[in-house]
Amino acid sequence: MYDIVFSKKAERDMDFLPQEVRERVFAVLERIRIDPHRYLRRLARLDAYRLRAGDYRIIVTIDEAGKTMLVLKIGHRKKIYKW
Repeated sequence: MYDIVFSKKAERDMDFLPQEVRERVFAVLERIRIDPHRYLRRLARLDAYRLRAGDYRIIVTIDEAGKTMLVLKIGHRKKIYKW
């Protein structure tokens, strides 16, 4: 089972999300902790993965050695890929 760690940016993103979306994000992250590669899609230009939570996307990286997922960014699908 993988541990979930939030970056400072992801924590700020969570603060601005509506409560129902925040709960959905936590539920999705909890669900994928056992086998994250099954649910994640690799991003083309980054060494990261994306995960769907309704209309919102979660950008994560995975540390296989430490069995951790680092949540980098959370946002609406229209704006998430504009870094």
